[in-house]
Amino acid sequence: MRLLPPCLLAVAGALLAACSGTTVDSTPPAPRPPLVVASDLDNPPFAWVDEQGRPRGRDVEMMEALGNLLGRPIDWRRMEFVALMPAAQSGAVDVVCATLGITPERSEFVDFTRPYFVTEIAVVTAERPAAPGTLADLTGRRVAAGAGTTSERAVRQRLPTARGVFENETGAAAPERLQSGEVDAVVMDGPAADALVRKNPGLRRLPESLGEERYALVLRRGDPLRTRLDEALAELERDGTLRRLDAQFGLKAAASPDGTKPAGATPAGAR
Repeated sequence: MRLLPPCLLAVAGALLAACSGTTVDSTPPAPRPPLVVASDLDNPPFAWVDEQGRPRGRDVEMMEALGNLLGRPIDWRRMEFVALMPAAQSGAVDVVCATLGITPERSEFVDFTRPYFVTEIAVVTAERPAAPGTLADLTGRRVAAGAGTTSERAVRQRLPTARGVFENETGAAAPERLQSGEVDAVVMDGPAADALVRKNPGLRRLPESLGEERYALVLRRGDPLRTRLDEALAELERDGTLRRLDAQFGLKAAASPDGTKPAGATPAGAR
């Protein structure tokens, strides 16, 4: 039996399609809309903006991986920290990714995904005689924390006998506030606390923490996107992507997102 040349086969196929009343649609599928992600991009090594104005960091790469799994490119929107929760609550953005900790109070207004990083809230003091050395030593002392953060919440709940300072009226950086005696301790996220102590030999981190903190993505309440993000985060946990990103950016979680304690973990923190 002789075979038809390829050109005749193509013509025959077109004729058969015409006779059957069907057409071949060669139009590519419409691209899926980008995932609009808000962040202050001001919390290295999790997220920052490089000299070329591009988002960088551990959480930036995590969101890119999530976008790939969802088939949606990432559209970053940089906002002030205080504007992030309202943006999620109103649905002005799809997701907020800014090392935000899960709390019952926040959960009344927004939805959280499963945790993607587990930390502890840290306390930093000056390393000098009579400086606080334990949490008990903070009674009556001035303890600073960022307003509206989970660090403020921890101070109010775990250090009720301390004098909470939640506004930085002088605008001084944490090392200067501690060394000058403006405050006796500063509560902050663990990675930031560790970086602060490394750069400032006159500071130390207290061995006790103010409790566990779980970072999660934030969405408008009832948004079905949360389910898809939960599934994608679980996949990144299973395939080791989250652990690889932690190691890549020098981070050691206090526990895995599923709640298991990794070997050799050191405390970190959240806001």
